[in-house]
Amino acid sequence: MLLTSSQIAAWAGYVFWPLVRILALVGTAPVLSHRAIPVRAKVAVGVAIALVLAPALHAPPLGESLNAVFFETLVRNVLVGATLGFAIRILFSGVELAGQMIGLQIGLSFGGFFNPEATDTDNPVGNFVSLLVLLIFLAMDGHLMVLYGLRQSFEIFPIADDGPRRLAFDAIAGLGAQVFSIALSISLPILAVMLLINVVLGVMARVSPQLNLFAVGFPITLCAGMVVLFLFIPHLEAPIRATLERTLSIWPGG
Repeated sequence: MLLTSSQIAAWAGYVFWPLVRILALVGTAPVLSHRAIPVRAKVAVGVAIALVLAPALHAPPLGESLNAVFFETLVRNVLVGATLGFAIRILFSGVELAGQMIGLQIGLSFGGFFNPEATDTDNPVGNFVSLLVLLIFLAMDGHLMVLYGLRQSFEIFPIADDGPRRLAFDAIAGLGAQVFSIALSISLPILAVMLLINVVLGVMARVSPQLNLFAVGFPITLCAGMVVLFLFIPHLEAPIRATLERTLSIWPGG
C-alpha cells in the first residue's frame, strides 16, 4: 500500500480545516469554553467533532506552502467559528447581568467573591443565576443546537469558497445591544417588587421615625427578594429559549 504526499495532504485537510472552525467555536461558546475544562479535553472534543463532520464536507488539501490563500482560508474559518460562539455567549452575558442587578437590589452585593469564569467579582445571586442558565441551556439541548448551527455554517459558509458570502455582522452587533434587553426582561419583575418594598419601607420610616430602618428593612428586603426569586425561577426557561433560537436564526437556514 503506497501513500503519496497528495493523499496525505488531502486527508490532513479534511480534518485540519473543520478543526480550525470548531476550535474557534470551542474557545468562545458557553459550556465548551469553561475554564474548568482542560485545554486537552477541548482539543480532543474538537478533533472528535471534526472527524465526524469530515466525510460530509469539502475541504481543500493541506498544502506545504503558507501562501495568501492558506491564511485567507484560515482567517475565514476562525472568524465564522468565533462569531457563532460569541453570538451564543451574548445570551449568557444578558442573564448574568440580570443576576447582578437582582443581587444588587436584594442586598447581597456586599457578599461578592471572585468569579474565575468572568475574572471579576460576583455576588451570590449572579453566580446562582449563571449556574442556573447553564443548567437550563444543557437541559433544553442548547449544546446540540450550537452543534447544529456549526454544521449548518459549513453549508452556508464553505471552508474554501471564493463566492460572495455575507456574514450577518450587523445582526450580531445588534445582539450586543440586546444584552441589556435580555437582562431587563428577566430582572424586571423582581426589580418591580423590590421597588415596591423599598417604597413601603420608606413610608414606614416616614410615619415612624423611631423605627430602625437598617435593622428591619434589610431582613425584609432580603427575605422578600429570595421569595420572589424562588417564584420566578420556573418562568426563566421561556425567555432563554426564545433568545437562543433568535440568536441561531442570524445564520441563514438556521
